[in-house]
Amino acid sequence: MTTDTTPADHGLPRLGVEDPAELLAEARLCLGEPPTDCLILAGSEGRGSSALITRSPLHDLLGPRGHAHLQRHLALMRERGSGAVSALIVLGDGHQALLAPVVEDILQRAGTLVHEAARALGDEARTLRSVHGAAGSTCWTLHRVPSRSGGAAVRLTESGPLREFADTRTAASAVLRGRPIPRGDAHEARLLEIGRGLELPAVDIASAADPATLFATARAALLPLLAGSGRLSGQVRMTKCEQVAALLSAVAVDRLHWELLAQCVEHGGAREIDRETLLQGLVADPDRAPHPDVCAGGEWYVGLERMRSIAAAATSHGSPAQRSTARSAWRALTALLVLLAWWNHRFATAGGLVDELREEEPDSTLAPLLSRMTDTPIFPAWWPSA
Repeated sequence: MTTDTTPADHGLPRLGVEDPAELLAEARLCLGEPPTDCLILAGSEGRGSSALITRSPLHDLLGPRGHAHLQRHLALMRERGSGAVSALIVLGDGHQALLAPVVEDILQRAGTLVHEAARALGDEARTLRSVHGAAGSTCWTLHRVPSRSGGAAVRLTESGPLREFADTRTAASAVLRGRPIPRGDAHEARLLEIGRGLELPAVDIASAADPATLFATARAALLPLLAGSGRLSGQVRMTKCEQVAALLSAVAVDRLHWELLAQCVEHGGAREIDRETLLQGLVADPDRAPHPDVCAGGEWYVGLERMRSIAAAATSHGSPAQRSTARSAWRALTALLVLLAWWNHRFATAGGLVDELREEEPDSTLAPLLSRMTDTPIFPAWWPSA
């Protein structure tokens, strides 16, 4: 079962773990995006460790190995110093309208698995603090009740409406403290428009360009393009598009997109990393942690996501050579985001990107390696902490 792990907001005295709306809001802030169709586990502070929030996709939890993986995950949280965890099962985004039988069935199945996994560790009260559900704009409490088989069974109880994100104390605190609020990219349509009109230069496998410089230039060029083409002259717009195209053409070269990953790893730090043993270094060096810019919601991470959207749109337009360049750029940016998500302990996010790569590139030799890193998972050496 792949998971996303992140430290909770250490500026708050405690997580609102008994209030599904507050926990869902805190998870949205910590993970950098609204959680959907997932199990959220919030571990309290203990033994000198910070509070943690993890997210796991429901399709993994309800899969054939969901119980075993969840048991291992709960044990790992305990090993990392977490006290008893609070669980929140989110269907859709928590507010999406769903049929009542569907809500009941999934909450029953997922809630039973959570209780059974905690019970299998020997002391359910020590492992599990509470289990809640968020579905159809309603909060649920999932109580364990004795079953005839001696295992776990769940009784569902409605506990009130699920407040919108903007109505939570967590959101209000984030606004007052200037904490960025994760939202879907409002520029998605314009990104696709830019991609469809892009003219990509031929790939230069011998290029000596610095991908970080190209990336900085492309991010700067994208801002006025997203603000509206009507504000730019034709010549200026063409120049900005050429700067974006130059970055995509560069990352289509394996050597250059690997160099961009290395520069993402080095960003904000003084130490260089060996390009030949980059992944081994991230697995072995606990002092090498990601800069906020390359975490979900950070400037570099968002920039890479936007460039990937542009590349995706460009794969169906232009000449065959341009479409080939766009596909190579999309594949490279997807792999780069997989590795950054993995480095951020966002294994579920990374796994979702790997699934996209497998679907679009069924013959990819890179996808199996990335899949092994995210599904096993192989852990980065650093661990989120206060």
